[in-house]
Amino acid sequence: TTVIVSCCTEMLVTAIGGVTEHAHISKHFIGIILLPIVGNACEHAAAVRFAMQNKLGLSVSIAVGSSTQIALFVVPFSVLCGWAIGRPMDLNFGTLSTSMITLSVIVVLSMVVDGQSNWLQGYLLCSVYCIIAVMYWYLPDELNDNDS
Repeated sequence: TTVIVSCCTEMLVTAIGGVTEHAHISKHFIGIILLPIVGNACEHAAAVRFAMQNKLGLSVSIAVGSSTQIALFVVPFSVLCGWAIGRPMDLNFGTLSTSMITLSVIVVLSMVVDGQSNWLQGYLLCSVYCIIAVMYWYLPDELNDNDS
């Protein structure tokens, strides 16, 4: 199954260029909003299922654990691999992306710090995601490239 997933991922990444050109969707919107939704659909379904079963701790640990794994392993590993293949990358995400990450961390922290949740905290999480999505939808690629 890993080979099939890697082939599908390669086809998806190859198709992004055509989609951005013909549908006028920025690469940043696709990479920051659409790909994570599609790529983590199983995790999202499991988190929602456990939340509906009133197992909030497990649901939050799925979501936060995945984000922590990306932040602490995948991003630094990608930088090292980029250096190894001669495509230098760094961890300078720019002001805009860093601000969005900070906003997201503050909202998630406000939810997990007390171990309880209510509808308002869920609404805040969805609102932050929608704000970020709208922002990256209208932000041109050139402007975001210059920011980072």
